[in-house]
Amino acid sequence: MRIANLVEYKAKKGLSGSELAREFGITNAHLSMLLSGKRIPSRRLAQRISEITGIPILNLLYPGDEARP
Repeated sequence: MRIANLVEYKAKKGLSGSELAREFGITNAHLSMLLSGKRIPSRRLAQRISEITGIPILNLLYPGDEARP
């Protein structure tokens, strides 16, 4: 997952980690694992995050792949 995109989204919205996790429908621990790169979101969660944030789903499913749009 491109962490910078989610961190930027969080900052723009002025959300805490807890608020962001709630918005995505996940726990704080799950969000922390996503942001640290320890987990990759399921397709369903990636779709939800994409719809909420506007971050392209491929950027969420293929972490670190800078060749993806």
